[in-house]
Amino acid sequence: MPIKIKIFLTIYIILASIAVVFFEILFGYTKLIYILFFLTILMIIGIWIFPEVVTKNTSNNNGSQLNG
Repeated sequence: MPIKIKIFLTIYIILASIAVVFFEILFGYTKLIYILFFLTILMIIGIWIFPEVVTKNTSNNNGSQLNG
């Protein structure tokens, strides 16, 4: 995944988390903020650490795909 997309997703996750924290405080459920903070950190780490799944198309000399 390109770095620009990772940065965009990180900013989007942070902004969405801030919005949810605002509404949680507004409605009075402040204990859920700790879970939200943990989930936000976990999502950001997941975007930056885990690699993107890449599939490889392998073919033999005849041009047909191999099974496996």
